[in-house]
Amino acid sequence: MTRTMMSTALVLSMISGTTLAQQGSTPPPQTADPVILEQPHIQWVTPQRPVRPGVQCVVNAVDVDVRITDAIARTEMKVTVQNYGSSRSQAQLVLPVPAGATISTFGIDGIGDEPTAQLLPRAEATRRYHEIVRSMTDPGLLEFVGNAMIQSSVFPVEPGGQRTMTIVYEQSLEAHGGRVEYVLPRSASMASNHIGWTIDIEVESSGAMGPVFSPSHPIVTKPVTDKLARVGVPVLSEPGAFRLYAMLGSGDQATTLLYPDADDPDSGYFMFVADAPTIAEQQDQGLIDRIQREITIVIDRSGSMNGEKIVQARESAKQVVRGMNMGEFIRVIDYADDVRSFSDQAVELTPESVEQIVAYIDNIQSRGGTNLHGALMESLRAQATPNTLPMVLFLTDGLATIGTTDEASIRKDAQGANASERRVFTFGVGYDVNAPLLDGIAMDTRADSTFVLPGEDVEMKVGQVFDKLDGPVMIDPVFIAYPQHAAPAADLVIPRITSVEPSELSDLFSGSRVVILGRYEGGQPMRLQLASRGEQDASKRITAVLDPEQASNRYAFVARLWAQERINALLKEIRLASADGSQPNQELVDEIVRLSLEHGIMSEYTAFLADETMDLARAASAPGRMQTRLMMIESNNERTGSSGVAQSQNRKNQDSESLALIVDKAEAEQGDDYAYSGAKVQRLGQITSNTYYDANMRQISVQTVQRGLQGTIYRKNNQWVDAQLGQEADQEPDQTVEFDTEAYWTLLEDLTAQNRQWILGNRGDIYLLNHGQRVLVKNPQ
Repeated sequence: MTRTMMSTALVLSMISGTTLAQQGSTPPPQTADPVILEQPHIQWVTPQRPVRPGVQCVVNAVDVDVRITDAIARTEMKVTVQNYGSSRSQAQLVLPVPAGATISTFGIDGIGDEPTAQLLPRAEATRRYHEIVRSMTDPGLLEFVGNAMIQSSVFPVEPGGQRTMTIVYEQSLEAHGGRVEYVLPRSASMASNHIGWTIDIEVESSGAMGPVFSPSHPIVTKPVTDKLARVGVPVLSEPGAFRLYAMLGSGDQATTLLYPDADDPDSGYFMFVADAPTIAEQQDQGLIDRIQREITIVIDRSGSMNGEKIVQARESAKQVVRGMNMGEFIRVIDYADDVRSFSDQAVELTPESVEQIVAYIDNIQSRGGTNLHGALMESLRAQATPNTLPMVLFLTDGLATIGTTDEASIRKDAQGANASERRVFTFGVGYDVNAPLLDGIAMDTRADSTFVLPGEDVEMKVGQVFDKLDGPVMIDPVFIAYPQHAAPAADLVIPRITSVEPSELSDLFSGSRVVILGRYEGGQPMRLQLASRGEQDASKRITAVLDPEQASNRYAFVARLWAQERINALLKEIRLASADGSQPNQELVDEIVRLSLEHGIMSEYTAFLADETMDLARAASAPGRMQTRLMMIESNNERTGSSGVAQSQNRKNQDSESLALIVDKAEAEQGDDYAYSGAKVQRLGQITSNTYYDANMRQISVQTVQRGLQGTIYRKNNQWVDAQLGQEADQEPDQTVEFDTEAYWTLLEDLTAQNRQWILGNRGDIYLLNHGQRVLVKNPQ
């Protein structure tokens, strides 16, 4: 292609964004990026940038369908371009694709033979990326250096019109021990959020299928058969490449991903991912009889529950009763000033008892105060039914006003009364609850807390939790490591895995997902094992090998996911300990600040670290740590109201919760016609770690921090600063590199070898640490 044709091209690429597409004739939002003066009818759109003023032809939507069959993937993309201008625009599509891909189809608006598209392999694509970056004076495309490229011929887009391009490419997937990896290149720029994305995937295996999971985005998975699954990605607000891993053909229930430590290749971070077997699978293999449940439903009927809330609470309780199996056991407790119950002990479910319990629930009326302590003690008092997993679903919409009301005392009394080790799942309705108390009660009993925000449906939230509690298959699980070729022993202690999160595991239910993150030390392989405490039957254990030789920089996200879970655990520890007025432990605060800065994870306590006016050296030193501690002290005093709920919600995965609501709504509206009816929402840690709720439950998104596959950069005083610089960020650079010089392209080649090329794909000066040297890159503004 000639340079003249290049200068008349519209460069489009896969831009990350929300599920809202720009429609009609209204142009997309404009930004403050400078206008690039161009020849008439020539439009340039930098792939990972927001739309600049004056650009009339933009991408509206990208719809992706993927079919993975064993180690072969077929990707079909439909890219829709809209011309918002009053004159014809010339366009050319440029898409990054994984190296080794081959084009099988390319067409525009159903025309497959003309115009054509060309696939440029990695080396040629890199040269082409350089040319486009030079001609546009925009480094945006450098993010994709290292990929291959699909480049189309020029085609027109009429004024006010749309054109849809269809591209189909195929690739062989890398396989590691039965696990295949699929990557869809997308921009890491958080500012690129104007494109509507949809991704639908089918995964098929010639043998039994193990876990299918994404560490980059929340997904829904629906097994069709034991060898075929559908995967949806309805929430795509998190920027960056979409990544999917699947265990195909091996029948393994677990796998590990390892990321090596930069300073010690024999140490690093691990992620253990496992799917619990389903009840049907274990019964087919003759391994277990179904574990029965004993569920105690506790309903707040205080005066504040009057109206729609008590109606929804009653419907939630009836939904649970009717959703249980005959032969399981149930008890219903309701409380206000006093505490009442349907029975003194849990009763066995029969058609007759179900009818009686439902009638009792229908007669519950709201009035009076809130004897939360009394109701909690009553739910834990009775001896649990033998050979069952005892659980409590505890619902409240207010603070304790009757009896014992002190947060620390309530938790202490609950721990002392829980001789049967009941799991207490708490539900806080509205803002007038003590959120740390509900979090603490749930955490003490290896359960979880849920908050129903104003305007949300209580029945739906309770139903989501109850659906996950179907069919216990692993009770009180423990996670151990032992040498790969040694027999496991329950008391064997291996000091080679540390900082494991979660530190205590919840029970596993039929088909549920467990993700364990931590650090490993030493260069020898070991075996990781998950099993019920005291389990002797090897067939009931879930194992995977941790082999340091399999550690790879492609799994750099493991370190960030571990850091997020570690920060969450430290924040919970500080918050729960402050119930008696204790001050935050300074060592824990320092560790939170260190992890937040290193991995670019902002929270309500540390978001000020991303302030453009605070230089990175100050943020990483004592002033940043002290400011964090002061904010924690202030926030920890707010145990109730929207601030208290916000702090609890920030420890949960907001994207996966949004996805669950989308799935439930679609299933309710479409029923069996919904493609993912009955699907499970899968999450791996907190993904959107730069989005959080403030004290007024407003969602805040930090835009001055970017996280790549390896590393984090901060926008500070009109330049991007590499987090690796730390307290050296205020020192003079060892080297200054100008854009489009020989030194610039040499640096790009070096960063590409480290998988850090994304750092250069930003406008403005970039100050980074490379091989121990401070380098200032003078990028175009």
